[in-house]
Amino acid sequence: MKLLIGLDGSEASRHALTEAQKRARMLNAELHILTSVAPNENRNGTRQNFVAHLDEAKMLCNACGIECHTVLADHELTPAEELLAYAKDKNIDEIIIGIKRRSQLGKMIFGSTARQVIIEAGCPVLTVK
Repeated sequence: MKLLIGLDGSEASRHALTEAQKRARMLNAELHILTSVAPNENRNGTRQNFVAHLDEAKMLCNACGIECHTVLADHELTPAEELLAYAKDKNIDEIIIGIKRRSQLGKMIFGSTARQVIIEAGCPVLTVK
């Protein structure tokens, strides 16, 4: 079994990572961790921060005996599109994504990565607050 989590460094994604680790241990699954970064995003060391989050997540997984693959995606796609494309390409069985509380207006203006993943994913999606 293959699990995919989108990690963006937020509190919500850290909670999702904890849940993903529990599920990976319980199901003896391999865990894929994806972080999406705009190709030219390097202001204030943002890219390095994302790499550090991925490295830390991989270390935590390895310490628990979980097979883990990390990916820093830097294509021209949105984070939701990156997750969906990766899930399809790697035949992911379940996507785990952290969600943040946002008003309806906020979702309409900015969109929602989680909402797009839930609607378009070809596999089950677990959301974690």
